[in-house]
Amino acid sequence: MTAAVVPILPAIQLKRILYATDFSEGARAALPVVSAIARHYHSEVYVSHIWSPLPYPMVSPEALAAIDEQERAAGQKVAEILRATDMLGLSTKAIVRSGNPVEELEEIVREQAIDLAVLSTHGRVGFKHLMMGSVAEAIFRNVSCPVLTVGPHLSNRFQHTNEIRNILFPTDLSEESQAAFPYLASLAHEYKARLTFLYVLPPETESNPEAIALGEPLRKEMMRIFSPQISPGFEAEFLIDAGDASEKILAHARERNVDLIGFGVRKAAEITTHFRNTVAYRVLLNATCPVLTHRMHD
Repeated sequence: MTAAVVPILPAIQLKRILYATDFSEGARAALPVVSAIARHYHSEVYVSHIWSPLPYPMVSPEALAAIDEQERAAGQKVAEILRATDMLGLSTKAIVRSGNPVEELEEIVREQAIDLAVLSTHGRVGFKHLMMGSVAEAIFRNVSCPVLTVGPHLSNRFQHTNEIRNILFPTDLSEESQAAFPYLASLAHEYKARLTFLYVLPPETESNPEAIALGEPLRKEMMRIFSPQISPGFEAEFLIDAGDASEKILAHARERNVDLIGFGVRKAAEITTHFRNTVAYRVLLNATCPVLTHRMHD
């Protein structure tokens, strides 16, 4: 089916973008993406770094001096980012804080009325890697705004591209999975991008040669749910596949050379924030394009 996606809600305004950095190469790779979106939407960019104080047993003069040095060094590195070529001509603001990265970033989103948060995930452990996968997942499952995450396998083409031409929207038709759709629809409309809807049947159905045909009612249900937001103009496609959800999402993303994967997520819970086996985490870790996630509001 070919059609144009037109959001029910008015076009989303991304007036304030939060770019969270730990100064790693992974975080640096997200900067051109931040710049491209900010220039398109004329956004103000809040460049934020959350540093963790050294665990001194008592506050000695030496400890205070070391903490001051940490804060000074972080502030200097943020200032360098603000002067980077990608930031030239943009309205920017620096935010440097100490503490728990998840809690502090949640607070910044609330205080500054952030419309979109952008961060990176390395897919490796280590206390100093603030944007490691578990932290990134805790953030996008808790903050009220959508989160755009750049993973360790981001394609080099995103160093230069400023367009979104193909968007992949995996959904299981639950309310949670649909939470990101208004943002994806708005982006598709804004960039005149192709939008592909994908429903993945369980792995146990993959060996059934009739699985896709049997999934036709689900494809029609996708069309029924989203048809009120579709009008003639540009392409949208509704697909059914079967197998491991994260593998199928990544495979379709590669085949279509998508510029963005987006889906709704459930709010943080113990099973999703302490185990690296969620579909969202596996997609973030292996995607070669940015991934936009948004959780359903309470």
